[in-house]
Amino acid sequence: MKSKLTYLLKLELFKELDNFREGQFFAVIDQKVKNHLPQWIQFSPHVFWIKNPEDEKNFETYSSGIEFLLKQGIKKDSHLYAFGGGATTDIAGFIAATILGGIKWSVAPTTLSGMVEGSIGGKVQINVLNGKNLVGTEHSPEHVYICGDFLTTLSERELICGKGEILKYGFLSKEIHVMIMDKAPLEDIAFECARYKNYIIELDMSDQKLELGRMLSYAFEDSLKITQGYALAMALKYLFKFMKLEESLYQWDRMVHALSMPMEKLTVGYFSQFDVNAFTAYLDQHSHKKNEQHVHLVLVKSIASQYVEEVLFKDLKHIIQNDEEFKRLA
Repeated sequence: MKSKLTYLLKLELFKELDNFREGQFFAVIDQKVKNHLPQWIQFSPHVFWIKNPEDEKNFETYSSGIEFLLKQGIKKDSHLYAFGGGATTDIAGFIAATILGGIKWSVAPTTLSGMVEGSIGGKVQINVLNGKNLVGTEHSPEHVYICGDFLTTLSERELICGKGEILKYGFLSKEIHVMIMDKAPLEDIAFECARYKNYIIELDMSDQKLELGRMLSYAFEDSLKITQGYALAMALKYLFKFMKLEESLYQWDRMVHALSMPMEKLTVGYFSQFDVNAFTAYLDQHSHKKNEQHVHLVLVKSIASQYVEEVLFKDLKHIIQNDEEFKRLA
């Protein structure tokens, strides 16, 4: 289901939520944004607060949220709201999808990566001991409120994470690429990315172009213990390098510069703990789990010109292990 996207200021969002002040307002909210919300929400008895969403995106938190909301009187016709980044909205969405057989929900993402990627598309997932995002379902929010005012609350690390997600869309959409190069306001670019993803998913939920850079990004995220958006920015660079896509590598460099991202921090050499063997081991594990001999790589030969190339996994692994930059760190 396509979500309704609304671009608005914080005061406009709060005015809309005021309609629920006297009724039953139910929400799942990242505690870090508590002080940025109206007092009536801060002291609402119907809010399930999450202290550390990235660490708590698991069955224990999910179960606690279900029990809390049921105790507070949530009903089949209730509407659940979520405020926070991608981990918070994943938890909230999974609760909404399953509590009382499923209820409606809406989200106001408060991180750049949440606005660009995490809140769009309806995939709501939690982590288990065997890995990230291995349990979940599809349950699209009715509304996604993009409120750029929340961007002022973010750290440099959180902004880099979101900009990494934006980079991907800069390769998929000519309009977004132009906005990046023209240095349009970040909140405007974020809304256009959300609109683009919403459109693609409405056409075809299985469209592979949205997977650009994902496989390598998961390996970077796991081996370097960095955020997914940060890992994606690095993955795009090395994917284009490994596949000898010089034009795409050139455009990566231009967009990173336009987004004021720290280019020196987007290389494997920046990380003293980088372990090539751990990196390829993660890819090996991913391949064996899916029993794959081939991998399907989404690539771009120029902006908005995507294609899928089937590559033998052993050949990709050989390219990585023999890359001069990676060999120096072996």
